[in-house]
This record gives sequence, C-alpha cells and structure tokens, in this order.
Amino acid sequence: MKYNLILIADAQLEETDAYNYYENIKSGLGEELLMELGKSYDKIKEHPFYYSYLLSSKTLRSVKVATFPYIVIYLTNGNNITILSVRNTNRRPFI
Repeated sequence: MKYNLILIADAQLEETDAYNYYENIKSGLGEELLMELGKSYDKIKEHPFYYSYLLSSKTLRSVKVATFPYIVIYLTNGNNITILSVRNTNRRPFI
C-alpha cells in the first residue's frame, strides 16, 4: 500500500527551527539533519505500523531520528500518515 505523508504546519516549523539551529552550529550539519529526517520519513512510509505507540491510547507512534536527539511523532489514518511533531528529546521530552 502506498502512503501519503503529511507534515502539519507545527512539524514543518520544528523541522525548520532544527535545521537553522544545526546550520548555525556548523555549516552542513542542518543538511545532515534533513537527510536523517528524510530517512525516518521513508521508514515510516515503508512500515507505518512497525513503530511503537507513544501513548497508552494507541493513536500516536514515534520513530527516533538517527544521530540527532529527535523523534518524529505521527499517526496513521487510512493511506495518510500525518507527522505531528519533530520533537527534540533533549529540550522537550514526551511524557
């Protein structure tokens, strides 16, 4: 089954903020983050039901972004996968 990936505006903003933060630290580091995020998005699209639920309500799932302290929080609805957050786990742990 082919899935559509939708990033809500807040998730896009978090992604942009993270990119800018890492680019300010070192040129090219923001690009590395975007590459790893892209890999995470691809994993989610390939196997959306593989990753663990984030809450006991069993609606939200998350996948860790390699190399960076981020998780991608998403939910599935039919063929749509909605990315709700690109969360920095050091600054905003999910509890």
